[in-house]
Amino acid sequence: MKRYIPTLILITFMAINALIAYTAPATVSAASAVPCSSNSNAICNPLNSSDITTLLTDLVNIAIPIGAVIAVIMFVYVGFKFIFAQGKPEKIKEAWSWFAWVAIGTAILLGAKVIVTIMESTLTSAGVVQPGLLPTS
Repeated sequence: MKRYIPTLILITFMAINALIAYTAPATVSAASAVPCSSNSNAICNPLNSSDITTLLTDLVNIAIPIGAVIAVIMFVYVGFKFIFAQGKPEKIKEAWSWFAWVAIGTAILLGAKVIVTIMESTLTSAGVVQPGLLPTS
């Protein structure tokens, strides 16, 4: 059971991000927006994003504050695991394992903006999107 806790936390975090991304309003250009009404037969964009880079930027901008709070809570939890280990080698080893996973997750969270920037430059250089059209903030 102890192995599945980081996976469960990750799945919960991803589900929360998907829910927030689905309900959060985002800016859509007028050219790509499909008017949605009860009388329209058009398929509406439920994500409110005009392209993949806007979606990724919105997800990162939502995930960083939420993930920062979760990271602080997890570091406090790991600190309590060290305290309650009381010098027992197997519990200290488990606490170090938790610390490593929390540190890796925090590094990924902090590097998320860099990852989006790298994907943005890759999509631009591949010709998928035009330069200057990608949201950078």
